[in-house]
Amino acid sequence: MTRDGQGLEVSNAGAEAIASLDFLRDEWLSFGNRLAEFVAAADKEASCALLPVMAANLMLSMSSDEGRDAARKYLARAKALAAGANAREQAWLATTTAWIEGDTDRCLKIHEDMANEWPRDLLAGKLGQLHAFNCGDAEALLRIGERLFAANQDNRYAHAMYAFGLEECNRLDEAETIARAALAIDRRDPWAHHAVAHCLEARGRMLEGVAFLESMSDTWEGCNSFMYTHNWWHLALFLIDLDRTDEALALFDKRVWGVWKEFCEDQINAVSLLARLELRGVDVGNRWADVAQYLKPRLHEHFVPFLDLQYLYGLARAGEQSVTEMLASLEDKAENAKPFEREAWADCTVPAAHGLAAYAKGDHAEAARLLGQAMPHLSKIGGSIAQRSLFGAIHLDALMKSGWNDAALKILQADDRERPTVPWTKRSLSDLYRRVGRMEQALAAEYQAEQLSRQYARGRAT
Repeated sequence: MTRDGQGLEVSNAGAEAIASLDFLRDEWLSFGNRLAEFVAAADKEASCALLPVMAANLMLSMSSDEGRDAARKYLARAKALAAGANAREQAWLATTTAWIEGDTDRCLKIHEDMANEWPRDLLAGKLGQLHAFNCGDAEALLRIGERLFAANQDNRYAHAMYAFGLEECNRLDEAETIARAALAIDRRDPWAHHAVAHCLEARGRMLEGVAFLESMSDTWEGCNSFMYTHNWWHLALFLIDLDRTDEALALFDKRVWGVWKEFCEDQINAVSLLARLELRGVDVGNRWADVAQYLKPRLHEHFVPFLDLQYLYGLARAGEQSVTEMLASLEDKAENAKPFEREAWADCTVPAAHGLAAYAKGDHAEAARLLGQAMPHLSKIGGSIAQRSLFGAIHLDALMKSGWNDAALKILQADDRERPTVPWTKRSLSDLYRRVGRMEQALAAEYQAEQLSRQYARGRAT
């Protein structure tokens, strides 16, 4: 039987099919922008089931109705070619079927089994981590990464995937070490850049984060729109925390929004960055209206709750009347959710969505109440720790603006303990201490904010 470049057996595969599968593995794991070449090869393949099944997974990763419809066609072709398929290929067929049917819990279970049985199948591991990510299961994301890393010690992709799992489980020192080891193998790995960025952001090492990402940005030109825009998005987060919001807004216009406006990942990068800028007092002009026109077709998709909440907020900030329709649709989704999905949809997404809609209208007390209901369940909606922090930031702002001083102070103090290097946090603490009559602490926090700002201004100058 023929084997691919990872030594995995592939049924009914000629040399061209093997070359296509090896190309797909490297292009997908390096977040390249040539994946359409693989789809073209899959369209022509007449014997190897693994090509159309991988094309189906590519389509599903788009998180769109159009992608799911295309995936069904590719899966049907794959099943028609599946005579003699080996156990690994049968697992691919099973997990793709489950994904199309919306059974992401089963998808994740199959991919964990695949990581244990065939840890050299890096794409199976990558998709498994994606399902874990979308289900808010950081432990599964790490387990898959550990298994891949153990079996692929010389592979930068396995290093980067393991590093991200470590980071999402708050094992930051290990995560940064492993990610930097991936870059020692090949400095061009964008997922390793991404993992390092997460670690630096979590520790409030903003100047270092800017320098690191800027030093790697020359390697992103060949990346697909998600990875290109997302790593620039991470750079923008560092700039916001350094009070360099003018530069962050310029990055929105030049690097984050405009590459592929129809793609969900580009859309949520845009929504999240505009929201974070507004939270720091930046006037973003008419940019919400431009983003919202690409969100309107997504009212009833409901692939991942993390995506839906950002779609809804973008629509709400643009003043779109369709927000009411989307809220009703989310309530229907939650009512009909599978048991393993209920916490994500019913306990978190529905109250969070109503809270975000209230916040967008300026009803801060209602936003604080509803978002407060959702916060204990937030990890279940998917997304990364850094991405989900947007919802916590909006909740915090709603608390402060509605006068819930004690609750806001508790959150800010925890934020400051974790990231004691952010001037905005110190200034916000100073304001709250003044509100509650703790003047000595208010003056200390104000002084610390000023010292940090001066330090960062010196760092910017050099």
